[in-house]
Amino acid sequence: MEPHYNHEPDPETPTRRKVMVTLIGLINAGLAAAIAIPAVAFLVDPIRRKHAVGDWIAVLDDGALAEGETKYVTFEMLVDDGYMKSVRNASVYVSRKGSRLVAYDPSCPHLGCHVEYKKKRDRYICPCHGGVFDSDGERVSGPPPRGLTKVPTRTEGGRIWVRKA
Repeated sequence: MEPHYNHEPDPETPTRRKVMVTLIGLINAGLAAAIAIPAVAFLVDPIRRKHAVGDWIAVLDDGALAEGETKYVTFEMLVDDGYMKSVRNASVYVSRKGSRLVAYDPSCPHLGCHVEYKKKRDRYICPCHGGVFDSDGERVSGPPPRGLTKVPTRTEGGRIWVRKA
């Protein structure tokens, strides 16, 4: 009598082929996620940074700025530098006009040169390319395409605060 072999697999026992297909599918899904997650993070990061709000930094005592006065103020700020945080020197021009407080970034919108405030002329002047801005930071003449960039300001606790991104 010949031995009888049952060639039909038990329906509840997974076949070797099903196990291999499942393992390969899981490995492929892991590889796809390992590539897709950093790629999506890279693409979304500029949008996230664009809407990020900088920290408020106290730059001057409120009493140190008289009516109609403009002061050049330097300060240190913590910035994201790639995967690190670093301290960077920054500056603004702060002016008091009545009850209004304004601050301007001293970088010329033409090529980023440092503008200087000329008190006698009540103007901001770019010494490199001849850009001229009025006391409200608006472009008067020269190559700059627009006025100076305004920096958000506030007063709180007897201090003048700016928020520079």
